[in-house]
Amino acid sequence: MRSFLAAGALAASLAGAFDCSTSTAQQPPPSAPVVNTSTNLDLAFETSDFMRRAAYHDVSKLNEDSSPAGAYGPVNRAWEQNHEAPWYIEEQRVGGDVVVAGIVTNDASTIDRGLRMLEWGAQQQQPDGSFDCGDAFHSTSFFIEAAAHALLVMHLSGFDKQFASRVDYLTPRIHNAALWMVRPEVLAAGKRHNAPFTHRRYAVAAALGETGVLTHDDALVKTSREFVYDGLSLQDPSGYNPEKGGFDSSYHAVGVYYAERYYAWAASDDLKRPLFDMLSRAMAWEASRIAPDGTVMAEGNSRVGDNPEHDRANRTKKLAVGQVFRAFAFWSMISNTPTYLELAVRVATAAHRFSG
Repeated sequence: MRSFLAAGALAASLAGAFDCSTSTAQQPPPSAPVVNTSTNLDLAFETSDFMRRAAYHDVSKLNEDSSPAGAYGPVNRAWEQNHEAPWYIEEQRVGGDVVVAGIVTNDASTIDRGLRMLEWGAQQQQPDGSFDCGDAFHSTSFFIEAAAHALLVMHLSGFDKQFASRVDYLTPRIHNAALWMVRPEVLAAGKRHNAPFTHRRYAVAAALGETGVLTHDDALVKTSREFVYDGLSLQDPSGYNPEKGGFDSSYHAVGVYYAERYYAWAASDDLKRPLFDMLSRAMAWEASRIAPDGTVMAEGNSRVGDNPEHDRANRTKKLAVGQVFRAFAFWSMISNTPTYLELAVRVATAAHRFSG
């Protein structure tokens, strides 16, 4: 009980710095988002005191599994050495988090490390915009969402000028990857492959939508809307977004966080209301999966629970706690509901991810 009350008091103190009054629930941003606005909701979230303390308090640990050239994780580092084992472009998405961490902490060397990871990924691109890797459509969506998001935040922060040549290198390659994804034959196959997973609707929507905003490609933003509406249609009446025919407290949060980024960057006025309603029900459901001590309950999960799946390195998948507390905290800002920030603090604290 003492830790619960302490988390509530801490969340109350953070709420002032969080400035929930900027919520787009009260003040909707323009229907055609642009990268040169100084009031973007996502930048406010990323630079909030909560994110500094929960996600960016130790930036050195964000890239400790990368090679000098930028290959991230055991799978891609192995492929870099022999080009024999399978590799996945999605593994390089960590570079996006590292770039944003550098922006938040005003650390150019960290931004450099994150860009190196994204550049390593871009260097593997085929002439048609694709990546010759496993699970290519899904893997590409994860990568270009992270890369586009990082560059959008760079533009808002002003760091794009310091790293102008590298931003110029990455931008058309991100765009070409998105254009590959929306080729009719690629898109059709990708939709079939993604069918059992609701979170992938929002991942693809965010990838195409954010890339469209970054490159001023209205056609990509328009296509992204199809994936949002598809995801909205799948939500269970109880609030969860299905994964392989059931609920999953981990992948549910992953999808919600992508939907929140989409809301902040690419959602038009007419799409904000249904997205907001989905997020409201989704976050209430996710809150029901949080134990009093802040741990995320996995019982009954369809993918990460009693019989968990394995990741690309054949390791047992773990709960995506980082996405859970990010989803709660971002929703607190979007909805102007401080109690969700309290939940975010409890989850991050229980996972030993909250500093101070």
